[in-house]
Amino acid sequence: MTDRSPLASLPPTPATTPATAPEAPLQDTPEPVTEPLPPPGHRRDPLAIAAVGLFVIAVLFTLYFGREVLLPIMLALILSFLLRPLVRALYRLGIPEGLGAAVMVLMVFGGVLLTIYTLSAPAAEWVNRMPRVLHELEFKLGDIRAGIDRAREASRQIEEIAKDTGNNAAPVREVVVRGPSLMEQAISQVEAVIVNVVILQVLLYFFLARGRHSLEALIGTMRNVDDRVHYAMVAATLQQNIAAYLLTITLINAVLGLAAGLVMWMWGLPNPALWGVLVALANYIPFIGPAVMTGVFFLVSVLTFDGIGTIILPPLSFIALTTLEGNFLTPMIVGRRLSLNPIAVFVSILFWGWLWGIPGALLAVPILAILKILFDAHEPLKPVGALLGD
Repeated sequence: MTDRSPLASLPPTPATTPATAPEAPLQDTPEPVTEPLPPPGHRRDPLAIAAVGLFVIAVLFTLYFGREVLLPIMLALILSFLLRPLVRALYRLGIPEGLGAAVMVLMVFGGVLLTIYTLSAPAAEWVNRMPRVLHELEFKLGDIRAGIDRAREASRQIEEIAKDTGNNAAPVREVVVRGPSLMEQAISQVEAVIVNVVILQVLLYFFLARGRHSLEALIGTMRNVDDRVHYAMVAATLQQNIAAYLLTITLINAVLGLAAGLVMWMWGLPNPALWGVLVALANYIPFIGPAVMTGVFFLVSVLTFDGIGTIILPPLSFIALTTLEGNFLTPMIVGRRLSLNPIAVFVSILFWGWLWGIPGALLAVPILAILKILFDAHEPLKPVGALLGD
């Protein structure tokens, strides 16, 4: 008879010890994916990449070494975006564009000169008070200074020990390089500022008076009708969006400066009008400008008040104002027109500030907005425009 039990049909298994028996794989464990990643859809030409890299380097060198020429041009161009609607409004009233441009230039620089003349007295007072200010800071921050002096003394002792234990070397000759005096540097800076202001005025006038005609002549040279229509729409979009953006930001900064001046006047800080104007100007540089003004208000509070509870009130009030402006007011108004990526804004401020200094940092956000509009208008550059903002 044959054994019909189920076990009789199984093949015999070799006898193995528990230590050498292989572990059976789990039935539910997925197999690892070993297939290679798919190749990119478009292969990159190394020569093309190298050419683009060289072009970018050439542009950076041009921007850096040509900043004395390019900075007034860029500033005049951005101001022309802001003032162009006003010139157009005067033209509708029957005033020619040339005369309207002259009126706008005189009004803008007249207002700047009036503001400088009004605030020059308190600013000069703070400059004259600088030695006393440093003395007061040294007195009020005595504990911090004591710690710094102890650290300097310890560093000096370490240097002396290193000199005593070191090898006898030849005496080091000290070379003193004599540069221009402080007065010569000041005169040179004043001359450069005057020249740049004159160039800016002339460029701004021509941009306002002849900019539209020059743009129409340039677009008229294009043979393709579709290209003419496309670039005319791009120019109109650029003019409209940048003008609205700059006007909105200027009004917001003016309101913030007025509010900051009133708050500092309520707390009893001297020269509140000066701090209000500085706040309005510094707010053109997002993130960095408000941070700098917070430090300024803290130092002025230290010099003005004695108690720590009173000292922190002005900077905390300014932080509350900038928080309200940055998180609610500006996104609610500006976000409808042009929303920029905060990372791109911060990088743009660092980049243009490195290239052109403080004027570059002031122009960083308008330049970024212009680039975004131009990138969005060209199909190959739309991914870059998407990185710059929504």
